[in-house]
Amino acid sequence: MRRTYLMPLMFVALAGLDLPADGPVPVDKPEQATAPEPAAKAPGNAKIPNAAAADQKPAPLPGITTPEESEAALAGCEAELRKLQVTFDRLEPVTGENGCGITAPYAITEIAKGVSFSPATEMRCETALSLARWVEGVVLPATASLPGKARLTAINHGSTYVCRRRNNLPTGKMSEHSIGNAVDVVDFEFDGRGPIGIVPRAGDGNIEEAFQRAVRGGACLHFTTVLGPGADASHDDHLHFDIAERRGGYRLCE
Repeated sequence: MRRTYLMPLMFVALAGLDLPADGPVPVDKPEQATAPEPAAKAPGNAKIPNAAAADQKPAPLPGITTPEESEAALAGCEAELRKLQVTFDRLEPVTGENGCGITAPYAITEIAKGVSFSPATEMRCETALSLARWVEGVVLPATASLPGKARLTAINHGSTYVCRRRNNLPTGKMSEHSIGNAVDVVDFEFDGRGPIGIVPRAGDGNIEEAFQRAVRGGACLHFTTVLGPGADASHDDHLHFDIAERRGGYRLCE
């Protein structure tokens, strides 16, 4: 009979104690029953590489998406090129790794009447149209302002479509060149005067610097990216133009 009365009294006594709200935090058990061998020490402050981390493959490099083209949009673009007297041919689609490619590439042989564009090109029609509008609205008027009777006869480029990353680096974002959105202009040829190449000219104070500044600045009206000498060392010998789309219509002109 005494045992029957003791149990309720024990519960009453425990109820008056301040017990913790949470139970004890469980301790992770080791994976092995036996104690692990002590870790080897690396000389100095060097750390021994984690075997699991060493087996992990590097994250895939960022790719790019080839823009889709509609036949209606291409027909409209071609009509505009003809108005600007551009000589062009539509080529077969090109594709590459990491999203590289052009659904409807174009070869431009004359970017304006009597103005050759070389070497051979592969670019989107929209890129060619921006280029032609730049020549019509900026380059030809700048040429007319050169001393003498200079006539623009050729524009030479360093690259159009190339499946590569920005600035030819092994990692990082894909270049706009890789989807036919970009062109690198390296020099201009004329009848009536010598050629004008793209080189660092800041402070030269001559007509060649004035011409280069004019065609570079005016390109910002036709392209969303304009880079050249002074922007960084990789653009000291050409003008990079592209039609990359950015939020809010932002344009990068450097």
